[in-house]
Amino acid sequence: MGSFLSRLFNSADRTVEAHIVLTALGVIGFVGLSAYAVVARGQAWDPAAYGAGLAAIFAGTGAAGWAAGLQRKAQGDSPQ
Repeated sequence: MGSFLSRLFNSADRTVEAHIVLTALGVIGFVGLSAYAVVARGQAWDPAAYGAGLAAIFAGTGAAGWAAGLQRKAQGDSPQ
């Protein structure tokens, strides 16, 4: 499991990709709080709002990954 997480959160040069770690924590929190609202508090679950919120998280992750790639390319560290 440790090797899987290491490969998931590290880039090719073995540095931790902060945007991936923050996205994983954000998604875990988002899903956990959504489950808490429905199960413990008995609130109605709105799939459209849930999907829009999750899409916003993924869009932010894509933008952060794109920006990190541009930064690596500008520094000449791009593995491509």
